[in-house]
Amino acid sequence: MNKRHSQIIIRPMITEKSAQQMELGQYTFEVMKDANKVEIAQAIEQMLKELYPKSKSEVVSVNTSAIRGRFRRSKRHGRAPKDSKKAIVTMSGEPLELFTA
Repeated sequence: MNKRHSQIIIRPMITEKSAQQMELGQYTFEVMKDANKVEIAQAIEQMLKELYPKSKSEVVSVNTSAIRGRFRRSKRHGRAPKDSKKAIVTMSGEPLELFTA
């Protein structure tokens, strides 16, 4: 796997909404802020080839969204979490076992 591709996908995002979207074949990942849709699709396909060599799943589309880190205050102190980016990847074929429990 290309070093750049291995760094693009940070982690899968598991929320109630993303769990419902998994039934439709849409998977949510946190990705690097400077990654574009083409790089994300290539990284996901590389990950699928390595984790599921016999799977016939393929990437259909990639939607991205920038997430702003919200400033949180506690008495006199405040902290600002880092900004991030999420990608919703629509896939065709077999569902991924990565997300099923």
